[in-house]
Amino acid sequence: MTKISTAARLALEARRSQSLKTTRAELEAALRRLVDGAPTIVESGRRISPLSVCKEAGVDRSTLYRFHEPVLAAIRRLNEAMPRMQLKEQRSDLARMNAKLKEYRQLTEQAQSETAALARINYRLQVRIRELEELLQARDGVIRGYQETARERG
Repeated sequence: MTKISTAARLALEARRSQSLKTTRAELEAALRRLVDGAPTIVESGRRISPLSVCKEAGVDRSTLYRFHEPVLAAIRRLNEAMPRMQLKEQRSDLARMNAKLKEYRQLTEQAQSETAALARINYRLQVRIRELEELLQARDGVIRGYQETARERG
């Protein structure tokens, strides 16, 4: 078995430490992108899981489980909080939709009221038209009577 020199051992340890920092930064950035809904590798809207974070970061999943427990814990906390956030969003969406529904119902009632008022006006106008037509027929009858009387005299 060969012995590794102290300098080589220190260099390897420094490389390992730097690699862990770089990988941690990549995993954290990938997690942020997934939370923000702006992933660059995995499809948008995908469930946030260790696998999706690893794919987004370009890191092997075993690396996450072996060396990056804080990132794994953040994923777990996020998944525990996600249903509550979704429920809160759905409730606010429901409240917004109920407000819109109430507004639409009021608009519908107003339109129905206006339609009923217009129907009443239309009925009164039709009655008035019939009265005027009857007056015109009576006037035409009087005019015909005068014309006949004028022809007989004339």
